[in-house]
Amino acid sequence: MCGRFSFSLICKTCLHTNLKPEIRQKENVISFYDYAQIEDLLFFKYKKFGDSIYKILANNSFKIFAQHYKENSFIIPIDDNIKKGFSHTAILANSLKSKNLTPIYNSLKSLSNVQYAGKDLDFRLTNPRNFEYNGKKNINAILVDDVVTTKTTINEAIEVLNKNQVEVDFCLVLVDKRL
Repeated sequence: MCGRFSFSLICKTCLHTNLKPEIRQKENVISFYDYAQIEDLLFFKYKKFGDSIYKILANNSFKIFAQHYKENSFIIPIDDNIKKGFSHTAILANSLKSKNLTPIYNSLKSLSNVQYAGKDLDFRLTNPRNFEYNGKKNINAILVDDVVTTKTTINEAIEVLNKNQVEVDFCLVLVDKRL
């Protein structure tokens, strides 16, 4: 980020200054970063080494959150299909794993292959994700994604989870662009 030489993808100075997370909340969504702060890093989910970038972001925010969160809950990543060799939402969910937080992988899948990145609200509303849930029922869960733009994906996911007796306590994301 700063352009200085480092053996890691992000130097320690940038990690502790430029990537310092700050808990933000709007409605039932908790986020950690401003979009402008990590915009360039988010696009690595489509590229080589993206898994490493997402692990760094997850360890710097989600993992720290998990160390302080004491309730028992399940973690459900939104559509954790493997693309480009990894699933960015599975990486985020994995960073939350602790004695009281248990990820349920491959349980909330989109039946649509539509890409929402850069699309407006009208496009998102006319092209739903068509989620299918095949995980545990009668549980409380934390829903995980990387970015909230319009909240349509989260709302659709919560609707499907509620129909399957999953109570979503809140959603955890890296960035909420609505803030």
